[in-house]
Amino acid sequence: MKRTHRLLIAATLAGLLITLHLLMSLPSAVSTVRAAPVPGTAALSGTVTSSQPFQAAKVYLRNPGKNMLYMVYTSKGRYRAVNLFPGNYEVSVQSKGLESDVRKLVLKAGENAKLDLSLEDISSRPEQRGATNSARVLTPNDRAFPVYDPNRADDVEYLPFDEIYPPAPALAVAKRTCISCHGPDFLPSRHSSAPQWNAAIDMMSAAAGSGGAMIQPADMNQQDREALVQYLVKNFGPGSKTRAVKVDIEMPVDETKISKAMYVEYYLAPDPPGQGMHAPEYASLTVPYAGRRAGQDVRFDLDGNVWLTDRGYPHRLVKLDPRSGVMKDYLVPDPKGGIHDLNIDQNGMIWFPEHRGVDGAQAKHLNMFNPKTEKWEARYPLDPDNVLKFGQKWAQSLAIDSKGNIYVGWISGTAVSRWDRETKKMTVYPLPTPFGSVYGVIADKKDNIWVAEWHAGKIAKLDTQTFKWTEYAPPTRPVVIRRLNMDSDNNIWFGEYSAGKLGKLDQTTGKITEYALPHQNSQPYDVFEHQGGIWIADAGQGGTLIRFDPQNGSFTYYPSPQRADKPKIQVTRDGAVWYSPRSSPDHPGFGVLYPDMDKISTFAARY
Repeated sequence: MKRTHRLLIAATLAGLLITLHLLMSLPSAVSTVRAAPVPGTAALSGTVTSSQPFQAAKVYLRNPGKNMLYMVYTSKGRYRAVNLFPGNYEVSVQSKGLESDVRKLVLKAGENAKLDLSLEDISSRPEQRGATNSARVLTPNDRAFPVYDPNRADDVEYLPFDEIYPPAPALAVAKRTCISCHGPDFLPSRHSSAPQWNAAIDMMSAAAGSGGAMIQPADMNQQDREALVQYLVKNFGPGSKTRAVKVDIEMPVDETKISKAMYVEYYLAPDPPGQGMHAPEYASLTVPYAGRRAGQDVRFDLDGNVWLTDRGYPHRLVKLDPRSGVMKDYLVPDPKGGIHDLNIDQNGMIWFPEHRGVDGAQAKHLNMFNPKTEKWEARYPLDPDNVLKFGQKWAQSLAIDSKGNIYVGWISGTAVSRWDRETKKMTVYPLPTPFGSVYGVIADKKDNIWVAEWHAGKIAKLDTQTFKWTEYAPPTRPVVIRRLNMDSDNNIWFGEYSAGKLGKLDQTTGKITEYALPHQNSQPYDVFEHQGGIWIADAGQGGTLIRFDPQNGSFTYYPSPQRADKPKIQVTRDGAVWYSPRSSPDHPGFGVLYPDMDKISTFAARY
């Protein structure tokens, strides 16, 4: 009997071991399964040859008919792109110091086409010989989409930081007032006179006496200001060259990890003559983002569409159906009143607070748009009781809790306004640190509100039971923090923009852990957790998306199709990372990174 019992136990253990072995081997088997191609699409693949070695070259597939771009990376000299809309294509490839000719072809639905490409040394191309630097910011063009390349004779001169910024007492002022927020490449891309630099400082410091200014008296006194203007005119005045900081430590790109990745960008349509930005009431504006379209924040609605705020004048919401590439614009109630972020509630209503508009002084309303009726159906004053007694009040980010209450952050004013869904009442809650400047705003799993204090360099929590604030300062000081988000365990993650670090706040202990990003001039802007990994939108070196694995501390880099920052990212339930290339003057719009193109089963975007 005992022997039989032992045999049964042994058999059971053997069965468990076999089952365990099968379960452990299951993920690798599942990971090799490819999703079926999206119906009605095509594929393209080929070989890239070159006289010089290269890795992870960028292959660009431009569809002019749909005003779209696909981009994939080479792996061991080969590339492939799938789920391409049928149509005419212009295909090229680029790597550091190398570029191909543009090849044209037509792709039909269901087709699996082949196209080989050849890279050449850019310096040997006739159009590059004798090229000179001029005062123009490096941007993509219609022929090809340039990548960061310090060896290329282009319109940007790449120099060490100390050569662009000669040592002087005013440099310390520039670092704490300009460079810490805008990065080291912002000032040398401007070529302004003393009156123009003074006007910019007036805007940021609110010379009218606003307590909500970006530059506070403690940051810069009158003597500092005079020295700063002289320094800026001397080094970045009219006629100066467009320069950028030379990069010695580039992005650590591993083509074996990103060989299946694919970017897709959908570009905003230019306005016809006399309409939109070219209409008389907008064409004469000289405020930031005037004269061009400028995407900022993306969100997904309940039907799989993606919405975008367009900060150009006139301000618009833009709806994209990624299944077709069709877009539609909607003018906001006050097309000059300012727009920045948006959010979508559980009923599908779209909300945005007014930012700084033409007058640059007041954000007035929280606005609601109904996509079903395509009408603006509600407007609520953001500070009805004038709690914030500043001449300059700019609203920006917003979060929605599980009950549908809306929290709006004041970047100028340092407070959060709460709109109560039941009472429709707006209440303002100032933060304890004066002039901290609220940038990002999120609601956690317990409906507490968390904000990133841009100017103060802190993370703050509003307890929505007591409505009391608690602030947390990261170890790195001083620091600029722009955005934040939570993970599945309710930890708070944020980018330390001016320090090139990623921060994690453990809510249970209050401890902040920092992780340094492994590339020079890193500028982590926004973060988003998906399946245990932290996605980072980084503005440094022309822009990139990065996935951080907290389990092993590794970073995987996905360099962008074009030089542009990505201020906000949203990740779908399937792992697609959406963004807008905000700083792109030539190709603004929507963008999405599919980390594994073989897993695409739909273009619809859903949380």
